[in-house]
Amino acid sequence: MSRKEAILEAACELFNEAGTQSSTTNHIAKAMGISPGNLHYHYKNREEIVRLLYIKMRKEATLPIDELPKTIAALHEHEKVLVQIQWRYRFFFKELLSLFARDSLLEDLYIKDNIAHRRRIRQVMNNLILNKELKIDSEEDIDFLVDSISISWQFYSSFLHTIGEELNPSSVQNVIKHTTAAMKPYLSSK
Repeated sequence: MSRKEAILEAACELFNEAGTQSSTTNHIAKAMGISPGNLHYHYKNREEIVRLLYIKMRKEATLPIDELPKTIAALHEHEKVLVQIQWRYRFFFKELLSLFARDSLLEDLYIKDNIAHRRRIRQVMNNLILNKELKIDSEEDIDFLVDSISISWQFYSSFLHTIGEELNPSSVQNVIKHTTAAMKPYLSSK
C-alpha cells in the first residue's frame, strides 16, 4: 500500500471514530506517525481527503450498467455488498449534509453522481420488470419506488441516529428490509 493510500485508510478510520469535524490533518498525521508536512505533501487539506474517500467509495459501490442486477436475488446480493461499503465509509453518510456545507466541490460531485445513481436504480427496476419479478404499470410509481430506495440508502444512518439507535454493522443492514418493503407491493407472482 502506498503512503497516499495509507493516509486515506487512516483518515477513514479516524473519521469513522471521531467524525470529520474533530479530525484535522494534524490528527491524521499523528495517527499515521508522520509529520503534518509529510501529509500535506500528499494532500492539501481534509476536504481533499474526504473527496478522495468519496470517489473511492463510489467506485467500490458502482457496477457497470451491464452488470446491474436483473433479478431480486441478484439485487439482494448486491445490497449486501453495498451495506459493507456503507459501513466502511459510515462517516460520509452520517455527515453528508455538513460535508457539503464545508466543500462545494464535493457537493457538486455528489449531486452529479447521485443523478447518475438514480438512473442506475431505475435501470435495476426496469430489469426486474422485464424479468417479470416486479409488476409496475405507472412511470410515476417507478419514479416513486426509485426515490424511496435512494432516500433509504442515503439517509438510513442519519435516521438511526435521530431515533437513538446505535449505528453498528447489524443495524445498518436493516436498510435492505426497507428497500424490500418498498418493492413488496409491486412483486409479481413470479
